[in-house]
Amino acid sequence: MERLVPVALTLVALCASGQLTWPLTTASIATSTAGATDSVLVEAAEEEFVRRLTEAKEAYTAVNDYVSTLVVQERLNGDLSPRRVGFFKFKKPFAVYIRWDQGSFAGTRVLYVRGRNDGKMLARRRGLAGLVTLRLDPASKLAMRENRHPITEAGIGHMIEIIGENCTRAITRKEGTARRLPDRPDLEPPGVRYELIVTAAENAGYYCKRAVVTFDPMTHLLVAVRAYDRKGRLIEDYRYLNLRLNVGLTEADFAPENPEYGF
Repeated sequence: MERLVPVALTLVALCASGQLTWPLTTASIATSTAGATDSVLVEAAEEEFVRRLTEAKEAYTAVNDYVSTLVVQERLNGDLSPRRVGFFKFKKPFAVYIRWDQGSFAGTRVLYVRGRNDGKMLARRRGLAGLVTLRLDPASKLAMRENRHPITEAGIGHMIEIIGENCTRAITRKEGTARRLPDRPDLEPPGVRYELIVTAAENAGYYCKRAVVTFDPMTHLLVAVRAYDRKGRLIEDYRYLNLRLNVGLTEADFAPENPEYGF
């Protein structure tokens, strides 16, 4: 027994100094491997997400015009507004027509063509309020009422630009993490969904704390975005449903004289 004491003390000293280590247990190996695997999977998902954003931007260059059902819900002054649904037309370089069919703007028609109509947005409401066509500065208080963004930021192209820049910056700077979400065929529009969570400080200049984005696997375009604030509240929900690309829209589709619009 007396001979074993010096040996035991020597082993303790070696272990404490790091000169002697015990073999890894099965549990510790499993934990280390799982951690490494998770890291690889996260990195792969983020690379795939950035690739899809790049593909969306490239795919949009081939789009000349499109029509869709536009679904919008926004948080204004702390309150989540009712959902709005409308028929949406867009033609490059930048011509927009919206006919709101559901929500607080139901019956309202809006037209904006960059470089036309003295830079004004034309709007006509239903009922007595629609007896005259309003010509509004897109950034004016009246035009921005119940809207988080001016009509000059409408469309899939702007959505790709803003979300693409923010998400790519967050991932490349290691200021956010992304993952692919499970498929949900019941959601509209259907597609490949990703979630981005920004981990940077609030003053880092990111658009939102968390975003859930949807890519159309056929067109590769970004077709839906749900943005959340740091309190976990939905602040914006934009969705383009029943999307049809390059349908051949003409100048008549964005002319105030179009008899279908009643401007």
